[in-house]
Amino acid sequence: MQSRATVVDYIHICMEKLIIQGEKKTPYISLDPGSRQLKFEGRSIPEDTISFYEPILKWIEQYVEEAREGTTDLHVNLEYFNTSTSRYLFGIFKKLEAYHNKGNPVLIHWYYEKDDFEMLESGEDYASILKIPFKMVPVEVEGDNPGRL
Repeated sequence: MQSRATVVDYIHICMEKLIIQGEKKTPYISLDPGSRQLKFEGRSIPEDTISFYEPILKWIEQYVEEAREGTTDLHVNLEYFNTSTSRYLFGIFKKLEAYHNKGNPVLIHWYYEKDDFEMLESGEDYASILKIPFKMVPVEVEGDNPGRL
């Protein structure tokens, strides 16, 4: 019979990095349990929000099941997102907030173009609702692509 530590170690080892390549209407997603770096980049207006975000939400649910050393950084660099994406982002933030409140440090980096006050306001709205640290990060954008973090 395996000890509990061995089972926990096995779960940690088995959790894989999730990468979803961005397309015109969906963001690039990189969720790396080893480095504790979670990234959302691009535009999020998927035609089927449930199909796109449910695997990400399930991954986050698995991720927050165990404590990890160091800070988990969520980098949100979305140039635009729709209302249904907003609901999923809030759900993800709530799961990370609960994880943070259990003593696992989490920092959300909210990127916005310097002149995009609506995106800044969206980040500030989330920050005011949630009990989790947010860092607002203004970025200069060259051309049509904010670039990958």
